Amino acid sequence: MSRRPHARPAHPLAVALALAMCLAGSTAAAPAQAASAPAAPSLTGAQQRYLGLAQAGVAAAERRWRDRRLGWYDSRLNDHDRYPLARIWDIVPLFQSLDAIAIAQPSAANRRAVARFAAGAERYLNRGLRPIPGYSPYPGDRTAGTETWFDDNGWWGLAFMNAYRATGTRRYLKDAERALHYIARVGWDPQGGGIWWNTHHPYKAGEALASGTLLAVLIYEQTHSAFALAQAHRFLSWADSSGFSAADRLYAASNLSPTPIDYIQAPLIYAQADLCRVSSTQALCDRAEQLKATALSRFGYLLSFSPQYDAIYLQWMLALYSLDGDRSLYALAAENARNAQSRAVNGAGLYLLSWNGQTLPRRYARAGMLQTQAATTSVFAWLAVYPPPS
Repeated sequence: MSRRPHARPAHPLAVALALAMCLAGSTAAAPAQAASAPAAPSLTGAQQRYLGLAQAGVAAAERRWRDRRLGWYDSRLNDHDRYPLARIWDIVPLFQSLDAIAIAQPSAANRRAVARFAAGAERYLNRGLRPIPGYSPYPGDRTAGTETWFDDNGWWGLAFMNAYRATGTRRYLKDAERALHYIARVGWDPQGGGIWWNTHHPYKAGEALASGTLLAVLIYEQTHSAFALAQAHRFLSWADSSGFSAADRLYAASNLSPTPIDYIQAPLIYAQADLCRVSSTQALCDRAEQLKATALSRFGYLLSFSPQYDAIYLQWMLALYSLDGDRSLYALAAENARNAQSRAVNGAGLYLLSWNGQTLPRRYARAGMLQTQAATTSVFAWLAVYPPPS
């Protein structure tokens, strides 16, 4: 699957100054905005092991991809591009990794790490976009004409929701709500329904629909917002009609391709299971169970698409496990984590190979991408959050 080219971003030195200002003030500001710290859970031995792997993966990302000159992370190792900093799609698994570590082990240090990262993440908000602000791909984008992706806004919003879960800081909930408002106002096609892939409107994208729907559900769960609930129902209605591949009995990649993709399915399945829980709508639970069974049959247990996609699938299948207690979902994530730990490491000790040990095709990943390292790390991090079946 190809991913996005990008419009010219803001000059990196200007971005660096703003990022440095955000990061310098974040540690002191966060506790004043946060609710009381979550109680520290008692981790099982398996969770502690996964937590150690996740922390090591994040530390490696900090050492190898952190751009000291520009004060943020580069998208690739030894990146000499004019605009080297990570785009949203490049870095969202690192954001999720930090969130999950702090959820699993809510220490002051882990919560500060989330706050520091979230301060930089807020720099992706483009206030120049019209008719309302949204998150553009590169930190510091400020122009109205910047090409912007609606699935980026969904994934970024979900990462902010998990930052809120990890820290209790309501600012991150507001950051997530900005993403939902942008998707609903600008990404939704008022003529035929569906969510566009980006602001150039090439097609209706399953990944934008999946991330946007789940974002709406999670915001509703926290705020009971009538707006968020309305978006969740609107998005799901389109997903179950025009966005559904009847032949495959799963959600389509886009309105141009009916082929199901794993990281589209899991967020939509979990969204319906979670909405069932908070709204007591049994039909949604039944639907989620049917889709789960079909997805497990379709994609199997040892995943081989690409880490950045498969990690999202596993993240939300693990979340589903926390709701329905299905042991097979935990086994799915654990088996893939074992495969990744033993086979995805390259000669430099970085998770830059596929989970079956092969070099990733260029259409999925360029060499030395932060995204590849962070996606695998995020699987370990989410396994640290959820205890294994007894």
